[in-house]
Amino acid sequence: MATSTTTTHDYDTLVREELADLRAFLATLTDAQWDAETLCEGWRVRDVVGHMCVGYSINLLKFPFTLATFGFNVPKGSHVLSVRYGDEHTPAEIKENFASLTTKEKPGGLARVIKTHERFTDHLIHQQDIRRPMNKPREIPRERLVAALDALPRIGGFLKSNQKAKGLRFVATDIEYTLGDGPEVRGPAEALILAISGRPVALPELDGEGLATLRQRIGA
Repeated sequence: MATSTTTTHDYDTLVREELADLRAFLATLTDAQWDAETLCEGWRVRDVVGHMCVGYSINLLKFPFTLATFGFNVPKGSHVLSVRYGDEHTPAEIKENFASLTTKEKPGGLARVIKTHERFTDHLIHQQDIRRPMNKPREIPRERLVAALDALPRIGGFLKSNQKAKGLRFVATDIEYTLGDGPEVRGPAEALILAISGRPVALPELDGEGLATLRQRIGA
């Protein structure tokens, strides 16, 4: 079984590939599906994609002042801005804006200053946030699953997956891959990624002596 201890992935390429897959998937959705609920509580599909559009377009110079209007509460600001974007744009407009923003040679907005491994992992997770409630699974390439698992223990910030993963050993049973040391959590790679990112929906697919700790950390 392969074990990873260092990250050597080409995250720039992985970001481009993941965004291309997401754009292709969004093109298949009906207008009604853009109002479907996602794994992100209180967010419809249009809000999740709106959240990504905001991240790629928000003015960095004005960002501190924007955040100040929300009392520097990042989760609150993110929620309000994302839902507002979703409300103010039609599905066609969101698709067009998302395509324009994510095909530029260099990313704009906050995406410009976010590390590439974090952006890639965020985008992969958000695609699953949309797909899971719709029962629209996909075959995620092994390289991307491994790259996301490698990245999660190093991501703090809003996601705080580094805290959720600390001191645990993760075994992806479908791709013969392990990461970390400590009490073991086993299951499909996608389920591990979602659980480490704080999505309890994937917990029933996992087992192992470390599962209780992970469940407690994500409040499930």
